[in-house]
Amino acid sequence: MFEELFGALTGKWGIAALVLLALPASRKAVRTVAREAVRAGIAVGEGAKDLYAELKEEASDVVAEVKAERHQNHAKPTAHKSHD
Repeated sequence: MFEELFGALTGKWGIAALVLLALPASRKAVRTVAREAVRAGIAVGEGAKDLYAELKEEASDVVAEVKAERHQNHAKPTAHKSHD
Protein backbone atom coordinates (compact mmCIF):
# COMPACT_ATOMS: atom_id res chain seq x y z
CA MET A 1 0.00 0.00 0.00
CA PHE A 2 2.78 2.41 0.93
CA GLU A 3 4.54 1.55 -2.33
CA GLU A 4 1.41 2.45 -4.32
CA LEU A 5 1.09 5.75 -2.50
CA PHE A 6 4.78 6.51 -2.98
CA GLY A 7 4.48 5.60 -6.66
CA ALA A 8 1.51 7.92 -7.08
CA LEU A 9 3.28 10.77 -5.32
CA THR A 10 6.48 10.37 -7.33
CA GLY A 11 4.71 10.05 -10.69
CA LYS A 12 4.50 13.11 -12.92
CA TRP A 13 1.02 14.05 -11.71
CA GLY A 14 1.89 13.40 -8.08
CA ILE A 15 4.97 15.61 -8.26
CA ALA A 16 2.99 18.34 -10.04
CA ALA A 17 0.31 18.18 -7.34
CA LEU A 18 2.89 18.37 -4.55
CA VAL A 19 4.60 21.36 -6.18
CA LEU A 20 1.30 23.14 -6.62
CA LEU A 21 0.30 22.51 -3.02
CA ALA A 22 3.71 23.51 -1.67
CA LEU A 23 3.68 26.98 -3.24
CA PRO A 24 1.47 29.52 -1.43
CA ALA A 25 0.34 31.18 -4.66
CA SER A 26 -0.47 27.80 -6.15
CA ARG A 27 -2.48 26.82 -3.09
CA LYS A 28 -4.58 29.92 -3.57
CA ALA A 29 -5.14 29.08 -7.24
CA VAL A 30 -5.99 25.47 -6.42
CA ARG A 31 -8.39 26.67 -3.74
CA THR A 32 -10.04 29.04 -6.22
CA VAL A 33 -10.44 26.26 -8.77
CA ALA A 34 -11.77 23.92 -6.08
CA ARG A 35 -14.30 26.53 -4.94
CA GLU A 36 -15.51 27.01 -8.52
CA ALA A 37 -15.81 23.24 -8.97
CA VAL A 38 -17.84 22.97 -5.76
CA ARG A 39 -19.98 25.95 -6.77
CA ALA A 40 -20.69 24.32 -10.14
CA GLY A 41 -21.47 21.01 -8.46
CA ILE A 42 -23.92 22.66 -6.10
CA ALA A 43 -25.60 24.47 -8.99
CA VAL A 44 -25.95 21.23 -10.96
CA GLY A 45 -27.31 19.46 -7.89
CA GLU A 46 -29.85 22.19 -7.21
CA GLY A 47 -30.89 22.22 -10.86
CA ALA A 48 -31.38 18.47 -10.81
CA LYS A 49 -33.36 18.74 -7.60
CA ASP A 50 -35.64 21.40 -9.12
CA LEU A 51 -36.12 19.35 -12.29
CA TYR A 52 -36.99 16.27 -10.24
CA ALA A 53 -39.55 18.27 -8.25
CA GLU A 54 -41.16 19.56 -11.45
CA LEU A 55 -41.28 16.08 -13.00
CA LYS A 56 -42.72 14.61 -9.81
CA GLU A 57 -45.41 17.29 -9.69
CA GLU A 58 -46.27 16.75 -13.35
CA ALA A 59 -46.52 12.98 -12.83
CA SER A 60 -48.72 13.53 -9.79
CA ASP A 61 -51.00 15.78 -11.83
CA VAL A 62 -51.30 13.17 -14.57
CA VAL A 63 -52.13 10.44 -12.04
CA ALA A 64 -54.76 12.68 -10.42
CA GLU A 65 -56.33 13.42 -13.83
CA VAL A 66 -56.52 9.74 -14.73
CA LYS A 67 -58.03 8.85 -11.36
CA ALA A 68 -60.62 11.61 -11.76
CA GLU A 69 -61.51 10.35 -15.26
CA ARG A 70 -61.85 6.79 -13.98
CA HIS A 71 -64.05 7.98 -11.12
CA GLN A 72 -66.28 9.89 -13.55
CA ASN A 73 -66.56 6.87 -15.84
CA HIS A 74 -67.53 4.58 -12.96
CA ALA A 75 -69.97 7.10 -11.48
CA LYS A 76 -72.03 7.44 -14.66
CA PRO A 77 -75.28 5.52 -14.37
CA THR A 78 -75.79 3.07 -17.16
CA ALA A 79 -79.17 3.05 -18.84
CA HIS A 80 -80.59 -0.44 -19.04
CA LYS A 81 -83.22 -1.16 -21.58
CA SER A 82 -85.94 -3.42 -20.37
CA HIS A 83 -87.31 -6.01 -22.73
CA ASP A 84 -91.03 -6.16 -22.05
